[in-house]
Amino acid sequence: MATTYNRKEFLLPTSPDSMACYHAKVQDDMMKLTIHDCRGSVQLWNDLKTKEGVKEAIEKIGTLTIGMDMLRLHLIENYLNK
Repeated sequence: MATTYNRKEFLLPTSPDSMACYHAKVQDDMMKLTIHDCRGSVQLWNDLKTKEGVKEAIEKIGTLTIGMDMLRLHLIENYLNK
C-alpha cells in the first residue's frame, strides 16, 4: 500500500534574504528529497518498491543528517563561540 508524504519548509523562514528550502516527497512508491538555495539544488531519489530501495533511502538520509549535524557543530565550535 503506497503512502504519500509531502513537506516543504524554508530553511530560514523569517529571513527576507533567503529562499533556501527543502521539499521531501513520497508518492507512488518514490522518494524525492530536494534541497534548494539561490545557487542550485540537490535531489535524492529512491524507488521504494523494494526493501533494498527503502534501506538505501534510509541510509542516504541518515548519512546526510549526520554530515549536516557534524558541520553544524563545527560552525558552533569554531565560529559562533569565538
